[in-house]
Amino acid sequence: MARRPIAGFLVIVLGLSWLLLSIPVLAFHGVIPGANLPVEVFALASTLLILLPMALWVTSITDGRAGMRVLFARVFRWRFGIGWWLVVLFGLPVIALMLGLIFGGSLHMADLGQVLIRQLGSIVLAVVVINLWEETVWAGFLQTRLEARFNFVVAAVLMALPFAGVHVPLLLLDDQVSALPVLIGIAGLLILGIVVRLLMGVMMRAALDSVLAVGILHQIFDASNNNGGLVDSLLDGADAGNMTQLAAVVLTVLIAAWLLWRRSSVFAKRHIPLPDSFREVG
Repeated sequence: MARRPIAGFLVIVLGLSWLLLSIPVLAFHGVIPGANLPVEVFALASTLLILLPMALWVTSITDGRAGMRVLFARVFRWRFGIGWWLVVLFGLPVIALMLGLIFGGSLHMADLGQVLIRQLGSIVLAVVVINLWEETVWAGFLQTRLEARFNFVVAAVLMALPFAGVHVPLLLLDDQVSALPVLIGIAGLLILGIVVRLLMGVMMRAALDSVLAVGILHQIFDASNNNGGLVDSLLDGADAGNMTQLAAVVLTVLIAAWLLWRRSSVFAKRHIPLPDSFREVG
């Protein structure tokens, strides 16, 4: 594990996660009892009982106590500028709604207060329970290490492979499972994974490598992308998922352009372990 931390991490977490997620799949198809097992519980268990402990274990092996301190400092880093906080909290849904209007949609504002209160509660809960710890693994541990070995874009593309791969068993939760729909589903996961990892990568650089920032942004993406979520509740006549995914591309380009304008070397390869302090570029 000390010699090949990334490879060792991926072999163990993908193997154990697939094994765990196979339980609701087998139950869904009647192979084992429990056809109505909640998939969300197994996804949460995969993050908290497999991915997170493995990321912390590998960090302790490769970087020792200093590396652990740096990682947890990033998990709870909230001082990265009010401007970037506004981008994290409002950038994605605002751009998605603007794109929805451009593509012929209209805003539904009658229940705005109730929608915002309901979505705020679900977003806070999801960040605390899963998204912060999920991004501790993906952004804080794995993507950071990949960025030390590859250029920024290549690291994000490689990052999309395990990010999408851990969800592959869920594609089998269908009454009619066949090769073509599964392959199309894998391709969709990979494309979405690349978009999300590029966005999280530029946000990390903008927000002083704060895992908290990307954990919140990840959940806001989910809340905006899902049916019945934030954007879907406020937008009529345009697909919320498509608008959110396009907004993620637009936001990634805007953040990257701003960072490059401020400092041309901002996307240079990283050094592991990271220093305890970071120079603000935003």
